[in-house]
Amino acid sequence: MKPRRQSVRRRPRPNRFKRPDAARGQRIRRFFGGLGMLVLTVGLAVTFVLIHDVATQCRSLAAHRITVVGNRHLDEITVMRQAGIHPGINILSVRLGRCRARLLAHPWIAEAAVGRHFPDRIEIRILEHQPLAMVELADNRLLIDAAGRPFKRWQDGDPEEMPIIRGLSYIDLPALSPPETPLLAEALEVLRCWQASVPASAPERPPLVIVADRDAGLALETGSDLGTVVLGSGHYQEKMANLNRLVAEMAKQEAAGWRRIDLTHLQRIVVRPEDRPKEEV
Repeated sequence: MKPRRQSVRRRPRPNRFKRPDAARGQRIRRFFGGLGMLVLTVGLAVTFVLIHDVATQCRSLAAHRITVVGNRHLDEITVMRQAGIHPGINILSVRLGRCRARLLAHPWIAEAAVGRHFPDRIEIRILEHQPLAMVELADNRLLIDAAGRPFKRWQDGDPEEMPIIRGLSYIDLPALSPPETPLLAEALEVLRCWQASVPASAPERPPLVIVADRDAGLALETGSDLGTVVLGSGHYQEKMANLNRLVAEMAKQEAAGWRRIDLTHLQRIVVRPEDRPKEEV
């Protein structure tokens, strides 16, 4: 007789299409929670936009005082116009970064900073380029600073009473930053030596002209009683010292002006007197 087979009750499979009420409620709460966060975010954004519009149009925040500091060549109106700022503008509507970028785009401005001071003041601070000399090229004239960097083309209204450097080309000028090219560096060294030692000898002279030549070296057209001073290459401080001694000695003798002074050799000075018209009989 075969043993009776016991029946095993199978557990019913859960109906995945029929979820319990608790899960359905949790899903509904998540949906409405996310919807509430979305509505809150949109509401805050709209509120901030309205606050910004009200603040940037508020008359009590109008700029009644605009201060410009550091300008020498440029006048205050030009600086404010370049920055895009005018009296009465709302100080909160001023985008400081954009104003600074506009200022730096001007060729005379080297550094700039813009700040707002509540409730009605805007301050503009600039640092202008300080021209050291003018470089005369074949087709252009450029202003350079103390580092030898050209920062703008010379135009009407720019300073004229400054030293002039001739004989250079575009390849002699630094593209973006120092160091200077050798010929330009020598011209700047000569200019610094001249300004440090010689200015008192000819106080009413016209602007100094430095003539650079790749083969013959440097020469100075002083436009004064010193005439043309030939320096050659190198040892510029010593040659300037020789020139000062010569000027002092000739001043004692009440000598007239010279046409040419050759200081190429340190141990020898060649002087050519100025040509004088012959006396009429």
